[in-house]
Amino acid sequence: MNKVSNELLIEQPRLGKGGMIAIITVSNMVASLSTDMYLPALPSMADYFNTTARIMNLTMIGFFFFFAIGMLVFGPISDKLGRRGILLGGIAVYAVASIGCALSINVGMLILFRILQALGGGCMVAVTTAVVKDQFSGSAQGSVLAVAQVLSVLSPVLAPIIGAQVFRYLGWRANFIILSVIGIVLLIMCSQMNETLPLEKRLKDRLIMSFTRIGVVLKNTTFTTFLLAMITFQIPMMAYITTSSYIYVKAFGLTTTDYSFYFAVTALLSVLGPVMYVFLRNRDSFKLSFVMFGITLCCGAAIILFGTGSPVFFAAAFAPAMMMGAGSRPFSTTILLNLSTEDAGSASALINFANSMAGTLGMTIITVIWTDYVLGVGMLLAAASALGAAICLALLKQKGRGSLDKKY
Repeated sequence: MNKVSNELLIEQPRLGKGGMIAIITVSNMVASLSTDMYLPALPSMADYFNTTARIMNLTMIGFFFFFAIGMLVFGPISDKLGRRGILLGGIAVYAVASIGCALSINVGMLILFRILQALGGGCMVAVTTAVVKDQFSGSAQGSVLAVAQVLSVLSPVLAPIIGAQVFRYLGWRANFIILSVIGIVLLIMCSQMNETLPLEKRLKDRLIMSFTRIGVVLKNTTFTTFLLAMITFQIPMMAYITTSSYIYVKAFGLTTTDYSFYFAVTALLSVLGPVMYVFLRNRDSFKLSFVMFGITLCCGAAIILFGTGSPVFFAAAFAPAMMMGAGSRPFSTTILLNLSTEDAGSASALINFANSMAGTLGMTIITVIWTDYVLGVGMLLAAASALGAAICLALLKQKGRGSLDKKY
């Protein structure tokens, strides 16, 4: 490897480092693009399909549940069969399913194609997260994940604004057409990618045995406990995303355009989370974790006490929590991948599966339990951050302060 001209562990002459980072970044934008693009249209889509907000939320809940399933299944498969072919298949399914969403004539059909879209998207995220491990070593892994996270913030910033205007002039179906075009472009880019997992590094057992590696990863109690602590950030984050259009449009009486700007501003501020991680990544991991949990807990308390007063205060109180949620992803993923160095695909699958399932849990809880979504978001912020801090404290007492820096 020529360290001067190319920092990649596997040469990519047609894409280079920039092309690989672009693939990783866009693939990790899939979840936010697939939800945030049509968020402004959700209330109107419920009217169009003559259904309720709870039924429409199934298009979100179903997406994230099967998104998680896709990550759990295709990560280990890529450890056995390689990354490139699996990634190309996942992107193709995502692109075709996006077209199916655009052509849906009833809410049941939309939910079905959202599930297929989710399986393809989950494959993309799991495999490209493993590609980070294949292509980058040492501190470069954390840097690439942080860069991808920072750039990915553009999708929740721009997606609701673009989605609101697309919906206004072209209707909600056009948003799904745009997603299919993104999938096609990504498919073309990935067709130029060289395989990142050489034959000699692939699992030698039968394909079905590749799933047993998930159990091997889970037996690492430091990995499992820290993962459980950090996924708590996703519970209130996804609860907010699911209900944000109803909060701003229904509860606060804003227009869909005004809502898209409120959502975009809070998402834009969340870019400071990954930036914070880049500067603080060499600090004590436990201390940084507790700071993030503490800030999130304070945000939840502020929303519970004063969040219903105005959309400005609600957004201002939620923004720091969103920053912590965004910063927790590259922070925790870097640590977790290095806690399971020989099973990158399985570890990646578990990381992304757990985060998505936590998000699905948050979406389900707020939809089922609360009718006052502002209060629900505040209570989930407070409860989830307290739970995460408690799990992290238990890990610190059991394994010691240096446990997150060990290489396994």
